[in-house]
Amino acid sequence: MLHVFEPEEGGIPEHVLRLAEGLGARGHRIHAAGPAGALVRDRLEACGAQYTPLSLVGALAAPREDLAAVRAIARLLRASRPQILHVHGQKAGLVGRVGALMHRVTTVYTPHGLVYRTQRVRPRRSARARYFATRGVERALGRRTAAVIGVAEAERRAVVEDGLVPAERAHLVYNGVAPDAHATPHSELVRFRGHGPLLGMVAGLREQKGLPTLLDALELLARDGRAPRFAIVGNGPLHDEVAARVRGGPLAATTLVLPFQPPVEPYLMALDAFVLPSYWEGLPLTVLDCMVLGVPVLATAVDGLPEVIRHGETGYLVAARDPEALAGQIAAVAGDEPGRRAVAQAAARGARECFSLARMVERTEAVYRTALRAL
Repeated sequence: MLHVFEPEEGGIPEHVLRLAEGLGARGHRIHAAGPAGALVRDRLEACGAQYTPLSLVGALAAPREDLAAVRAIARLLRASRPQILHVHGQKAGLVGRVGALMHRVTTVYTPHGLVYRTQRVRPRRSARARYFATRGVERALGRRTAAVIGVAEAERRAVVEDGLVPAERAHLVYNGVAPDAHATPHSELVRFRGHGPLLGMVAGLREQKGLPTLLDALELLARDGRAPRFAIVGNGPLHDEVAARVRGGPLAATTLVLPFQPPVEPYLMALDAFVLPSYWEGLPLTVLDCMVLGVPVLATAVDGLPEVIRHGETGYLVAARDPEALAGQIAAVAGDEPGRRAVAQAAARGARECFSLARMVERTEAVYRTALRAL
């Protein structure tokens, strides 16, 4: 199997790593291609996967770089001759499937969030044109895609509704996690927490994650004297902007901004609640990690998140892009320790079974077997 992915860090490479570990343990030979600096590269190689550095540009259109990547993937396919090409994310899905057009290889695509649909919620002048252009490309490539895996039912359903592939080639496989429950909480977060509670987010610091809404909400609470201790952990294009806003405003005394260095568990286990104010998502691994570890989650009700979080029962949900609602829910969660404990316990009971790594690997393997018969 050849797995191709684009981001250096975040949920997609972590998903590829966990899938490679599980499939490798079941006797499959794994080859991965992704960024030279991917944070999961060493761990992929340690679990026995062959790794090929591949230069991919995340921008929607980068013709010269994309053509070079298509050629690189075509060469890799000729050399490795995999039975399955599994592409992860929009850009890897684009260049990987184009590179596979001249090769008889069964191709599986996991979008991890349908990026063309996000154009509807991005305040940019070209959003409508980008939506139709990217959806058209996805439809065209879908004709040569044996299977599409949605990481949430909302994603699987959208794939069919938007005509990417017929229903029989669209599959639901929830992400699986197996976090290290014996990890030691991150020492700097523990010191910052003091007597608690400490809330926080661990995510790539980019447009998708709703950082302006989060900072607006925290500033509303700070002006009222109700801001809890909050940690923002992550790397990405908005890191410096977020850090500067925290340092220069009312959040300086109550908010800590840290870069991320894997593994994720020490950061999560230092938190009393995890906050994810995303504008769009597939199904984030960190949310599932939190649920299994017993860390209550407050997230926006977008895409796959309402499938795994029942408000007030297994977590908390608010509308996206609503700083006032987010501020109110943050204050409520911070001030209700018994409620946090009850929500976390309820979430953990279901998550350990529904989102196990073994289940994800088994169901992905079943999709591969179906896909080998599909085209």
